[in-house]
Amino acid sequence: MNDTLTSRCATISTVREYNRIEDPGHSWLEVPIKDVREAGVEDQITPYSYIKDGKMYLEEDSDLDTFYNAMVKKGITIKMNRVRIEDSDEFFV
Repeated sequence: MNDTLTSRCATISTVREYNRIEDPGHSWLEVPIKDVREAGVEDQITPYSYIKDGKMYLEEDSDLDTFYNAMVKKGITIKMNRVRIEDSDEFFV
């Protein structure tokens, strides 16, 4: 094998795991603010997403896709864990 460590690592995709918070009618991707900045999309996030405790909750209709697509372009694979809640009003208070 003549490949270098750099060439072997270049083909390895980084995986990030996030929670997708779902109520009966909508969902949000829970992402640390630093990851949104890393994706370079902080100025593209709409007012329909929430910020709480150092995390952004990216709404499913637009902001989730904006973040997801930016991360994929950086070679990062996103894994989403579904977390069901009953009432988003109580969750985001």
